[in-house]
Amino acid sequence: MKREATRSIGAVIADYVQESHLEEGLLQTRVCAAWDSIVIGQVALRDYTSRHTFRDGVLTCRIRSSVVRSHLGLQTTLLCHRLNELLQGNIVQQIKLI
Repeated sequence: MKREATRSIGAVIADYVQESHLEEGLLQTRVCAAWDSIVIGQVALRDYTSRHTFRDGVLTCRIRSSVVRSHLGLQTTLLCHRLNELLQGNIVQQIKLI
């Protein structure tokens, strides 16, 4: 049996993700995981973040404490920069804290 047009497993997975329209969901998962990894370093912030979603370049985070929300509100540019560094691209354009 002769092999023709062999492809790497990475290329096959990339094609499957694209054909199944899973890019958006995977990107949202990557962004939320990156947010969690940044916040894990700050234990108090992890306890106050209840939910986060990502859509159209905007990461929306629900923060339970107004004090923590205010503190993070002053750092949105820095957090956005750190997220994009972690994700290796210019993916997160804005962070909304609600």
